[in-house]
Amino acid sequence: MGPTQGKELSPQMRERVLKLFARFDVDGSKSIEKSETIKYWKSNFAKLNTEELFKSVDTDNSGTISEEEWLNFWTSVLRSGHTEEEIADELESIESGSSWVKFENLENKKG
Repeated sequence: MGPTQGKELSPQMRERVLKLFARFDVDGSKSIEKSETIKYWKSNFAKLNTEELFKSVDTDNSGTISEEEWLNFWTSVLRSGHTEEEIADELESIESGSSWVKFENLENKKG
């Protein structure tokens, strides 16, 4: 097991990640639907961002993203070698309406 393998999000980072989840989850259903992410981004790239987000995070391909899938995704970003600072920058960027970024070295790393 490598040095990043058992890493977990700090309580503060976990809270930030869940805050962003709640911004997407406007109906409070504890899951994010594609219609919610399209509304969130509002721009021409809303559909593209939504597709990329779901490709990365919706690991059971149910068409919705659960809180657990969301947390697992950000934990896997951390475990792949990104720092919490980088994750915080990314969350901030998404919060301000920027595009979803694919973390390239995560592709196909479902865990």
